[in-house]
Amino acid sequence: MVAELKHRQLLRKIFFAALLITATGSLKAVESVRFKTADDCLVAASYQAPARGGMVFVNVHGLGSNKGEWAPFEKVLKARGVGWLTLDLRGHGQSVECAGKKADYRFFSAEAWNSAAKDIVAASGYLKKRKIPASRTALCGASVGANLVLKAAVDHSLKPAAVIMLSPGLIYAGVGIEEYFTRPGPFPLLLVASPDDSYAWQSSKRLFEAANSQKLSAKQASVTGGEVIFRQGVSGHGVNMFSGSGKHLMEEIAVWAAGNQAVAAGRQN
Repeated sequence: MVAELKHRQLLRKIFFAALLITATGSLKAVESVRFKTADDCLVAASYQAPARGGMVFVNVHGLGSNKGEWAPFEKVLKARGVGWLTLDLRGHGQSVECAGKKADYRFFSAEAWNSAAKDIVAASGYLKKRKIPASRTALCGASVGANLVLKAAVDHSLKPAAVIMLSPGLIYAGVGIEEYFTRPGPFPLLLVASPDDSYAWQSSKRLFEAANSQKLSAKQASVTGGEVIFRQGVSGHGVNMFSGSGKHLMEEIAVWAAGNQAVAAGRQN
């Protein structure tokens, strides 16, 4: 176990050094892209290709929002040579067509909300076509988007390098996630919530405790890849935790995910 942990730490250090070098290179222009889901929804997204060998964040917004909420985080990622595929979930922003009909989140049932996990699955498929394997991706969601990225990763075996959940809830819009914390996962998971965001805070504490009850403590799970970490935000819900004195959280997330990319790559070799 000790040898494995040291190997993991070494991989992270090597990757951080490489990341600083590649980040200085120029990145391609951001693209506006679209792709279809398995249930025939047309998803609009913005795509920033990473520096060579860099990772790509799949960013998923909260209920009633759109991909624009991730702009501050995208600036941090770009400075590090990290790419992104930031989505407008079905029924939001420019993603307003499903099976040839207009889609509007305001009229979604719980079933329709759960189906939105297919948007993340389709995003992963799009990245594969761009030669970005799952081991170079991080799924990052806010609010209901946090619940959806976890649901997509587990139910569809996406195996990303890392999953980041900003202000998750036990259940949002009918999308429940507690069951996913009662068994080991194949990827490291970061929960972030602020004490002043009562529901997300209490939900995150309960989810973290559920993970630990299954012997998924940080030390034990670091060997299996299922590390679960709970990080306290300064204030706010979802991406609002990035505001004001919470700006450093964006850097911390980028660094943490990059380290796990190195571990995922090492696990494949």
